[in-house]
Amino acid sequence: MYSYLLEELSKAIGARLLVQFHYKDEKHVVEPHLLGHTHQNEDCLCAWLISKDGKAAEGWHCFDLKQMRQTQLLDNRFTKKRPGYDPYNNTMNRIYYRI
Repeated sequence: MYSYLLEELSKAIGARLLVQFHYKDEKHVVEPHLLGHTHQNEDCLCAWLISKDGKAAEGWHCFDLKQMRQTQLLDNRFTKKRPGYDPYNNTMNRIYYRI
């Protein structure tokens, strides 16, 4: 299951597909930019938030993969990197996949 999630999120980053999931009992839609392993020993998705519980939202967030539920790739695509994107994010000690 967990390796499947890593594979799906990598695919979403490569194809620039929006991703929807539940996180801490809230539904999120994001533009995934970077998938990696943090210095706190957690696998994490860094993404630009589009909506939270159906309401417009924005900004950078890192999501612990262990807390993501009901993850699905959407058909909608995003076209550009968001401002402030750092492909060499220093909170990561290993980067699996990035734009």
